[in-house]
Amino acid sequence: MSVEPRWFEDIISARTPVLVFRDFLPPVMSQDLIRDLELCAESIRVSSYLNATLTTLGPYLAKYVSCPGEYFRQVSDIQPVLPQSLTNMECTVYQLVMQWLQLEALNIALEPVLGEYSGSVVRFHANGIANPLHNDNISRDAAGTGLIVTQVTQQLSCVVCLQACTSGGALRIFNKRWGLEDEQFKVEFQLGYADEVVDGYEFCEFSPQRGDVYIFNPNFYHEIDHVVGTTRITMGFFFGLTDPKGKEAIAWS
Repeated sequence: MSVEPRWFEDIISARTPVLVFRDFLPPVMSQDLIRDLELCAESIRVSSYLNATLTTLGPYLAKYVSCPGEYFRQVSDIQPVLPQSLTNMECTVYQLVMQWLQLEALNIALEPVLGEYSGSVVRFHANGIANPLHNDNISRDAAGTGLIVTQVTQQLSCVVCLQACTSGGALRIFNKRWGLEDEQFKVEFQLGYADEVVDGYEFCEFSPQRGDVYIFNPNFYHEIDHVVGTTRITMGFFFGLTDPKGKEAIAWS
């Protein structure tokens, strides 16, 4: 595969809304991981909100920005439970991202006192589940915490499709980057933003298939359409640059 130097900037600017590598992971790798995930059923957690339900294996930092210590406690607790196949998948994808975006380093973020961040999170979208319109910006959401991830630049999201749903479940990305003025559209006591924040903006839809790896800029508004049929299972993480030359990055979830 020919790597293009412009890919990183194209994703940051959303000239390319989502960079997709189709069928990049062999079926046996995702099949082994899904089999192993069944053994972790007791560690899967459901977070319920008025307008959404998030079912995950592994903690995600956005839920704990007001209590980072709890996030790191959960990271430590779940590490012994996670299957080796998940660690292998994570390492493989990190190496691929480094190659595709011509990075010199991509490592799991490490907090000097609290410890290592979660390197990825597995998400389960069952029949009828959707994710509301939102954006991700750790520098904004964890501002004032002093966490090392708030210092990154150019935050991106990488997702691996482990199992595709029967239909629906498309990732919809709008050509609208978050701005402070958008907070008037934040839905109180719920996840995400009112649809009005993206009125009139173009969007791109992508329906991932098993084995696909895709990267996008999560600071642009995005949502996941309602899943139909088979559970949509993905593994994902954020990563951001840590050096002025744009060659070193850290990852977290």
